[in-house]
Amino acid sequence: MTEDQQKEAISREFLRLLAYNHGFKVIEPPQDHGVDMMVCPITKRVEPSGKIRFLDSQFMLHFQLKSTTLTGIVDAGDDIKFDLEVKNYNDLVFRREEPLPLHLVVVVLDSNPPACVSVDEEALSLAGKAYWYLPVEGAEPTKNTSQIRITIPKANQLGIGFMRERFEDLGFEL
Repeated sequence: MTEDQQKEAISREFLRLLAYNHGFKVIEPPQDHGVDMMVCPITKRVEPSGKIRFLDSQFMLHFQLKSTTLTGIVDAGDDIKFDLEVKNYNDLVFRREEPLPLHLVVVVLDSNPPACVSVDEEALSLAGKAYWYLPVEGAEPTKNTSQIRITIPKANQLGIGFMRERFEDLGFEL
């Protein structure tokens, strides 16, 4: 694998672990049309017999994933700045007003693979952070031709409760 392919795979597994931590289902579309991963809560209902049946929720978060290292961002105090391809930015703007908008997740590895991953008898660790991003409400598509520099608040860092918190922040009680 190339280094970029390794970083992409690591970013997918990072988001997948956060979803699995809440018992959510992860779906990777077979074709990439701007969505790299979908996360779906699992609901349950009780059959008349008392047996529990698990079902995919009708609500799904869609994610576009990007992976970089510290050299791929600009640390601007309370924010990070990241150069995003125009096509990806405009996808985010296009879906911004949906009840469950398309989210960008930028995984920032502290170093290039394989140095960003470590294992010992206590833990499997990934050295890095991840941030989520939505364009501001009312954002317009950019007229740039190649890239646009976006600003992501460091307060948007993904934590262990990220998946459930995003659904709740968007008004979906799970």
